[in-house]
Amino acid sequence: MKKLWFLTTVLAGSVLAQEGTIKLSPTPIELPTRIGPLVANPAPHKYDPPAMGVSWQYSAPGASLTVYVYDAGVADLQDGADTVPVCIEFESAKQGALQAYREAKLISQNMVRLLPPEETPLMREASLELVREGLPMLSYVWITTVSKQFIKLRFSMDKRRADEAQDARRAILAAVGNALKPHLSPARADAEKKGTSIGVNMDLLNGDIGGAGLMYPMMLSALIDDAPETAPVCGGEVVPPYETELSLYKILFVDDEAGRKSKVGKQLSKANEAGFLDELVWVEVHRPEWGDTPPQALALGEYQVWKKKNLKRFKRPAFGSVSINHPRPLPMEAETAP
Repeated sequence: MKKLWFLTTVLAGSVLAQEGTIKLSPTPIELPTRIGPLVANPAPHKYDPPAMGVSWQYSAPGASLTVYVYDAGVADLQDGADTVPVCIEFESAKQGALQAYREAKLISQNMVRLLPPEETPLMREASLELVREGLPMLSYVWITTVSKQFIKLRFSMDKRRADEAQDARRAILAAVGNALKPHLSPARADAEKKGTSIGVNMDLLNGDIGGAGLMYPMMLSALIDDAPETAPVCGGEVVPPYETELSLYKILFVDDEAGRKSKVGKQLSKANEAGFLDELVWVEVHRPEWGDTPPQALALGEYQVWKKKNLKRFKRPAFGSVSINHPRPLPMEAETAP
């Protein structure tokens, strides 16, 4: 198919400037009223409550672009796409699209440079395919923060124009990048550094568990460092999956001689000797995040019979916590990407 739609668009140049701009209040950002064939309705749509902000609608045959500006009630937003608030809004936007449209599926997600090869500004990007009003569509979600506001864009186009999708995507990103660039704030001196915090339950250290009370959060933190893809998507307290929890309990209370001498260690070792350690951890240490469907290999009925005779008043140790103050890293779009 011959490309006639976005291919001739002049990116962020005099032609765009001649079309006029719309101001994305309450920010000082101005976007061109025309991006390729997309033409803006200059009248904003205001949401209630005010924290949901304002949006502007761009339209073209077979395509639409919505630009949202809002703060979601979050004070003092830091500029950039690699922050916890932006991650939370990004995940919400993805899930909203996946749940709202028929046959919606996520194709890719990454961090994208708006003006490559320049390193800023950046946006989080999700690429999706979905069906809207019976038509297969290609869809993108982009989000970042500038001027203490979230800047979110949703762009969809007819999948029959898929050969022009990258031209359309790049035209929009370039227009947005040129609009955002003059308003990016310098890095803040008081910005919180990326890191992990470890909380230790001192009562455990003084009890018969002893060193295991310190080793549990330390080992959990080390596992996250080795496998960052297992960290919470948008930061926060680390909740180990069942397999990780089982491994930690085995190391600390079954394999370790000192750990075996504690009350918990004796109970776990007894369950391990009977072949029910996996079941004990699933039942007695269960976390809501694991869900209600146990691994198929577990013999839960047999475990309950054994438990009645051999395990009384098991109490899960109140280990300390491991928390991460930054989002899980998103892959950066390749410099050779269109």
